[in-house]
Amino acid sequence: MATNKGIAVFRALGLGSTRRSILMLVLAWILNVAWLGFNFFWSLVPESVLVAIPVLLLLYGLLALIAYIYWGVKGVREQDEPYANIMVGVIVAITLLYLNYTLLDALLALSR
Repeated sequence: MATNKGIAVFRALGLGSTRRSILMLVLAWILNVAWLGFNFFWSLVPESVLVAIPVLLLLYGLLALIAYIYWGVKGVREQDEPYANIMVGVIVAITLLYLNYTLLDALLALSR
C-alpha cells in the first residue's frame, strides 16, 4: 500500500519513468536559472522568495533522484535494462543537485 502511494506521488510530479525524471530535473534547473536571472536583474520579488525557489528545487531534485533510482532498478529487474542507464541518470541528477546547491549558496552570499 505504501509503495502504491509513493508511485502515485512520483507520477503526479511527472517522475513516472527514468527518462521523464531526468528531463524534469534538467527542465527545472534551466527554469530556475532563467527565473532567478530575470528576477535578479529586475528585482521583482523579495530576496526570501529568490532563496525559497532554489531550496524547493533542491527538494524536488532529491525526490527526482530517488525516483530515478527506483525506476532504474525496477527496469533492471523487470526488463533486464543495463545498469549503465542508472549510473548516467544518477550522475546527471547529482550534477544538477550540485549546481542548484551552488546557485543557492551564491544567492545566500549575495543577500548578506
